Amino acid sequence: MKNLSRRILSLFFLILIFPILAYSFDGRLEKKKHGPYRISLLQDFQTGLGKIVIQKGRVKVFEEAEIDHHYYFGNHFEPNSDEPADIFSGRDITGRGRANLVISNWTGGAHCCHFLHIFELGQSLRELVTVEALSASIRLVDLDRDGYPEIEFWDGAIDEQFACFARSPGGRVVLKFRKDHYEVATHLMKRAAPTAKKLKRLKLDLARAFKEESPDLPYRFLKALMDLSYSGHFKLALQVADETWPVGKPGLEKFKSEFSQALQNSQYWKE
Repeated sequence: MKNLSRRILSLFFLILIFPILAYSFDGRLEKKKHGPYRISLLQDFQTGLGKIVIQKGRVKVFEEAEIDHHYYFGNHFEPNSDEPADIFSGRDITGRGRANLVISNWTGGAHCCHFLHIFELGQSLRELVTVEALSASIRLVDLDRDGYPEIEFWDGAIDEQFACFARSPGGRVVLKFRKDHYEVATHLMKRAAPTAKKLKRLKLDLARAFKEESPDLPYRFLKALMDLSYSGHFKLALQVADETWPVGKPGLEKFKSEFSQALQNSQYWKE
């Protein structure tokens, strides 16, 4: 009788916890440890909830949870890389002598959004930067060869403002760590202005693009202006717009005003 009661009790217990067990495995759970820090990434396939939890010992020091967010260890937005995504976590990538943690956060959807979080795993946890790259790829690459990688991506300041998403070029941005934070590194973004010969060739190409792609704004036109604007030549970009905009085509001043405002609204563009 005693054994029967135990079996009934065990069966009752299993019936109670089975839905919980089944639910808990309907998702993705990844864990890593760096020194005293334990990092857990959860993706619940039923609710769509994505979560990151960072603990130091038994104390929770960071938590973020959002519906339809997908968290991954390392940089999952590096294009065409054969290296493991998480090659930088656990290493000092800022020069401060402390280990860092790199986390990717994708919000899903066709065009948006890519966030890259970099934490410092020191005596206390610090989030050093959250890169908002919209749908752009992100590279961690040592551009100035000082032994520490910069963050390089393409700023979508004009995405879908003057053309569809696929025909909205981004502007190249570089972020560099200085003292205790990341900032826009204009000295690494700057490029020499086109020579007179190259500028003449560019204007002829843009004039052809307007004829071929009228009435829309050509991708080549927008790309040329973004490339110039993000490499230290914003005034030249507006001059190119003046000199290649078709005679009789309305909207030049409106375009220049809206283009300028879009760049000024970006946290990553510096004139």
